[in-house]
Amino acid sequence: MSHADIDPARPPARRLGCVALLTDESGHVLMVNPTYKPGWILPGGGARAGERIADAAARELLEETGLVRTFTHYLTLDQVPASADGTSAEGLNVVCDGGVLTPAEARALRVPVGAAAELSACSLISPRDLSWYAKPYQERRIYQALQALERGNELPLLELGDPTGPAPVR
Repeated sequence: MSHADIDPARPPARRLGCVALLTDESGHVLMVNPTYKPGWILPGGGARAGERIADAAARELLEETGLVRTFTHYLTLDQVPASADGTSAEGLNVVCDGGVLTPAEARALRVPVGAAAELSACSLISPRDLSWYAKPYQERRIYQALQALERGNELPLLELGDPTGPAPVR
């Protein structure tokens, strides 16, 4: 198959979303409430040019919750079409496995001061209550990620075939 229809100097614009699924010991899901759109979402955001998925997920989680994680596996990959109104590009959302919060982490959850303009709250949400908080596609994404986790279907995040770990020191 030829790739002559893709200009290597101007590849298609796609957004790469890197979000984190973290739960507490009871299985409640960590979610954030953005100020810029309705509905609660998993913490995360877009990767910057050249940024590894693992690093983008870790950066966004830290910015939005103050939590520190090293991401090595993902649970789901969700393709998202461009919005009909042209306000968002097509993209992929990688749901990374952030593990289980310690009881101390769960008690200390709050939106960091630096994220207060972007987020109004962060909270642990019971999976059975997701429909009250999240848009339907977000709810489906989270359920799929939780099911993958239950089945042990974590997939490694790779960079040029090597498993990701802590970012290399430069």
